[in-house]
Amino acid sequence: MSQVPTDIDNNLNQHISYLCSFSLGQNNGQNHCAHFVSHVMGYEFAGPTCKNFTWDDKQKAEAGATIRVDDIFKRSQQTGLLEDKSAAMTECLIFVTLASNVSKVGGSLVMGNHPRKHIGILSHGKVWNYSNTGNKVVADTLEAFKVKFTNAYRTTGTTVEFYYGKFI
Repeated sequence: MSQVPTDIDNNLNQHISYLCSFSLGQNNGQNHCAHFVSHVMGYEFAGPTCKNFTWDDKQKAEAGATIRVDDIFKRSQQTGLLEDKSAAMTECLIFVTLASNVSKVGGSLVMGNHPRKHIGILSHGKVWNYSNTGNKVVADTLEAFKVKFTNAYRTTGTTVEFYYGKFI
């Protein structure tokens, strides 16, 4: 059974404020990829959230959502290079960052806080993610997602890597 909400397609082309009633949801200057994923999947971990971003928002009754990609990565039940993902795993989190931003500590992968990182939800053959340049939710094929972020993040001497994460 899927852990992805069946109504995820209702988010397509929506601004983050469609999901978030807090002031952070009104700010187009922020990176909202983890924010989007966290609202859809119900992730509110200790650390930065849209609710605790400002004092006024802390007073609201609604639940907040985690806003950092690396906070979600470290909570994922299992992570690995996307190329090593089992074909049987058809739904999962998809992460992209520079190779230098992920290290192995003990037996676990750890993602750093480099600004070049992004997250989406792989479901029904598409990666649902928040386009920060378009200020809306998009659904890319996995191949289109990989091409888009390889081109966006690659600079001379860098390697872009894609990871999967089991849902939390």
